[in-house]
Amino acid sequence: MKTHAKKLLYLAVVFLAGLACCWLLFQADNKYTRALPGGYGYNVLGQDLSQAAFLVDGWEYYPGQLLQPEDFANGMEAAQYTYIGEYPNFSAHLGTPYGTATYRLVLENPSAPTELALYLPELLCAGEVYINGVLVGEQGSLDPYRPSVMDGVYAFTIEGSVEIIIHCANYTHYYSGMYYPPAVGSPSAITKMLTARLIVYGFLCFTALTIAMIHLVQWLFSRDKLTRWMGILSLAFALRITYPFIRSLGVPSVRPLYAMEDICGNLVLLCAILLAGALSGCDQHRYHRRGAVPAAVGLCVFTVVFPLFILPYAPCFINLYGVLLFLWKLAAGCYLLFLGAHTLAQSRAFGHYLLCAAGLYGLSVAASVLLANRFEPICGAWLEEYGGYALALGFSAQMVRRNVLLSRENRRLTAHLQEEVERKTSSMAVLLSERRELLANLLHDLKNPLSALRSYAELVRSGNVALDPETTGYLNALMDRVEAVGDRFEVLQDFSRGERDLHSPEAINLTHHLQEFYQSNRPDMEMSGLSFRLSLPANPVLIKGTWDRLRIALENLCYNALSFTPPDGVVTLGMTLEGQDAVITVRDTGAGISPEDLPHVFERGFTRRNDASGDGLGLYLVRVIALEHRGSVSVTSQPGKGSVFTLRLPVL
Repeated sequence: MKTHAKKLLYLAVVFLAGLACCWLLFQADNKYTRALPGGYGYNVLGQDLSQAAFLVDGWEYYPGQLLQPEDFANGMEAAQYTYIGEYPNFSAHLGTPYGTATYRLVLENPSAPTELALYLPELLCAGEVYINGVLVGEQGSLDPYRPSVMDGVYAFTIEGSVEIIIHCANYTHYYSGMYYPPAVGSPSAITKMLTARLIVYGFLCFTALTIAMIHLVQWLFSRDKLTRWMGILSLAFALRITYPFIRSLGVPSVRPLYAMEDICGNLVLLCAILLAGALSGCDQHRYHRRGAVPAAVGLCVFTVVFPLFILPYAPCFINLYGVLLFLWKLAAGCYLLFLGAHTLAQSRAFGHYLLCAAGLYGLSVAASVLLANRFEPICGAWLEEYGGYALALGFSAQMVRRNVLLSRENRRLTAHLQEEVERKTSSMAVLLSERRELLANLLHDLKNPLSALRSYAELVRSGNVALDPETTGYLNALMDRVEAVGDRFEVLQDFSRGERDLHSPEAINLTHHLQEFYQSNRPDMEMSGLSFRLSLPANPVLIKGTWDRLRIALENLCYNALSFTPPDGVVTLGMTLEGQDAVITVRDTGAGISPEDLPHVFERGFTRRNDASGDGLGLYLVRVIALEHRGSVSVTSQPGKGSVFTLRLPVL
């Protein structure tokens, strides 16, 4: 409860601070509170020219006419008087925003002659400026009609009084006339005002662009949708407030410029609604998915289609367009407030950020509606633009807070995972140690009966027992197999101890050893009925290695071929010399290997046997021995036609 009370107090302080800022801006940075005094058709210049003053009230207004200075010299009576903001569109008198109008004002100076500068914001959409009957500037062209969006500064000297006549024409846009009040002051005062305005907008734009770039770059690496929406929100706001810089350069058409402002403003609201919905947990609710989000998307499309393709042909709907936009902004602000309150009620970590950002935006929109035609900034931005900036900053703070929380959670999960991995690793190390010890004991126990078998065979062979040549051959083959099994036990013991390096490698004549291997294993191979063949080069081929281990690899390859070759098949052991490699091949005419099994044949534990006779270690051992000799092993196969295992070893 105390935490909620603190957050509510914090929100109340922020809201009151926002109200205070609105009041201060209205009083200190408002053209309508710094207007020159005057009456019907004239304004009186004050004594203090160090600050710009604004020509707001007392303008003679002649809708549908482009009157020349000489027309007024003949004593023309004013049709009516207006202040800037009362008739911001020709539609009030002409029934359409398309047409012309003349504005006239006499500026009186009760003091000594003074050098002044007249700052005239954009005229919608073309205009001319006369000072004391002299044409001093144009915005676009009246004849021929050529619209342009630009500001103008015109210097003149006032002595007694000066007449200002402004012509306006519009045939392209739904806004028309002198929309913004001109300013007068010393040249330095006008320069300071414009510079301060550009600095304020430059700061807002640069900050928003920085936030946008940070989040968009982050999105490129994380692909997080919230980060993407935050980047688009900030980028849209930055584009929304670039118009002072664009206008200072001059824009030939106002329609795309104002359309861009409306589109970017609604895009900011769309991204804000998407972000707030996701952060508040309301994005899965029907009213959000089927109500708020489609409405926001629809308004974005509406601000593209309506001003660009409908209003040019039906300008009478301009007031309806403005009302709809204001109502939507108020509704969006209220909905964001609701999402912020929901987030805060759910005790989410960033609820107050959302609520503050939405509250300040809603307050700015409401103030803009209530202060319409009563507030226009001098050096700063519009209230709604400050509200959009608050949205960008508030949601950026949300994202930073979210990323911090996610980072903390990731570190916690990583630490927990590391502890779990260390625990599992420790358990596996103990298990492997126990298995190694068991394997070493089993191998040691198996070596005793193997040694006894070798001794008995040696006694028979060295005794005076008369044996026929065939039996003697079988006895010699038995002794060779016993020796081979003993060597394999040695290798397995090395593996059990984790010793995989070669012991005392030496130069090996592969041609000679393969010949002996063939002769020693031929009886066993051909006993099954298949044909065991040998193909060797005539010259000796030398490599560096350990023959005992190479023999184990060859035995695994040959007897693996024997297992999958029918009795009438052929197994061929061959060797060729290719460059700096001795290429040993074991080719069979057996069942072959399926394509899906080929990448896995040398993996530990892989077996093609359906019974329990295969342990999946034979071909894995071949690969290990090949790597020990700085070589490689590979296989090609055609199902139903056979396989070719290739062992490549570097020669000396």
